[in-house]
Amino acid sequence: MDRNENIERNKYSILVTVPNRYWVHISVVRCLLLLMKDSRYNVIIKFPKRRPYVNNLNHIVKDVLEGNYDFWLSMDTDNPPIKNPLDLVSLNKDIIGLPTPVWHYTGKKFGERPIYWNAYDYVKETDAYKEHNNKEGLQRVDAIGTGCFLISKKVFQNKKMQMGAFMRKWYNDGTVHKGNDISFCERARENGFEIYCHYNYPCDHYQELSLNDVIRGFKNMYGDKN
Repeated sequence: MDRNENIERNKYSILVTVPNRYWVHISVVRCLLLLMKDSRYNVIIKFPKRRPYVNNLNHIVKDVLEGNYDFWLSMDTDNPPIKNPLDLVSLNKDIIGLPTPVWHYTGKKFGERPIYWNAYDYVKETDAYKEHNNKEGLQRVDAIGTGCFLISKKVFQNKKMQMGAFMRKWYNDGTVHKGNDISFCERARENGFEIYCHYNYPCDHYQELSLNDVIRGFKNMYGDKN
């Protein structure tokens, strides 16, 4: 074995996935090209297409374990990191979310912000989640969105986290109680894993929406009824 081969063997292996249905935003592709050039790690990129989305994620968990990867980095097709997410590997945390802006305009309450960042704190009194307030650097949080995240393999070496970690939680009438992201984070916390969000590593987020809704949303934010 030559020296270069030995160096490659000693590098962490990172599985990078973009769950998709045959469409990926050009900004995500641009990010992937940069990740491929990162010589610090062995980077393997895959585009899993299983349906539905939760099924896709749970299959990727098997890929992480069977492929003997050290970390799993995932990003949605419209959700590119702005900075290099592989910088976060050296922190060696269980779960790190890269915060993503989410458009959420309901028009139901004046003063409500139409955009929030998808990292959350649990509110026990209401069994619900609110947006994490301190948006500086690395923050311990209770939950993250699954638009872009970095997870250590050790999370899935836990047998309970191999049993449908991303499955939604349901009400008895068959309607969704908690989505796949919140449900995953609750299972991770229950099994002793810590969840973080790094606000110095935000993502962009491309969505199709009405500009009239944008106008109404920001008027609503400032209590403008006109």
